[in-house]
Amino acid sequence: FITAKRDSKRLRMFNLSVLVTDAFMHAVESDSEWVLMHEHAPKVPVVWGDTTKLNGKHFYKIVKARDLWNLIMESTYNYAEPGVLFIDQINDMNNLSYMESISATNPCGEQPLPPYGACLLGSINLPKMVINPFSPEAQIDMKLLEDTTRVAVRMLDSVIDISNFPLPQQLEEAKTKRRMGLGVTGLADMLIMLKLRYGSTEAALLAEKVMKTITTTAYQESIELAKEFGPCPATDTLEKRQSFIESGFMRNMPTEIRENV
Repeated sequence: FITAKRDSKRLRMFNLSVLVTDAFMHAVESDSEWVLMHEHAPKVPVVWGDTTKLNGKHFYKIVKARDLWNLIMESTYNYAEPGVLFIDQINDMNNLSYMESISATNPCGEQPLPPYGACLLGSINLPKMVINPFSPEAQIDMKLLEDTTRVAVRMLDSVIDISNFPLPQQLEEAKTKRRMGLGVTGLADMLIMLKLRYGSTEAALLAEKVMKTITTTAYQESIELAKEFGPCPATDTLEKRQSFIESGFMRNMPTEIRENV
């Protein structure tokens, strides 16, 4: 599975990712052994041989965790697959961790989702935010970035209401939580326009400032939407909102936003 896409003709239309747990990373750090297990018995006994139950799962093989990690990293570096998802961190930072558990992402890996979660994505074009590109006066128009973020939040929220979902469970999930995935595109182009080297400290600090601006503005606009149309069912009581602000990424948000929620 990890090396499947080293063959350019195999699984060409698939995006593959592996979920990495904290326990596995501890095993990598300590150079310990790692047990490969699965809930289902192997389908091909001739290939896999007999399996034994371990903690309710079928035991396949014991490997060195570090060797497996190095194989993943080598494949990711040379072939851009598989993606690596730190699943325990994903669940810990999930604002809805008190009511759901995430075990997968959308097909391309941008957005971790619960069962029946909808893949609602939108990207802010960062090069469009640069004033006087390629000049000594080049800078980011932060006001434009904030305004664009507000429009993007309202646009994505409206998409939920006008979308058709294949399954009723997907519709219920979308309407209950009104989840959206607001991201960016063109980060490298923006840095080039600002004459900043990708990976430099200055570039990293600027990227942090941009993402913090988008994040706080998006939450502020979501609060305004809740004032206008009412909160979504996932946060429609004081008890639910209290759980929300004490969960996941919300724990790190500015006090003003937490209080407004």
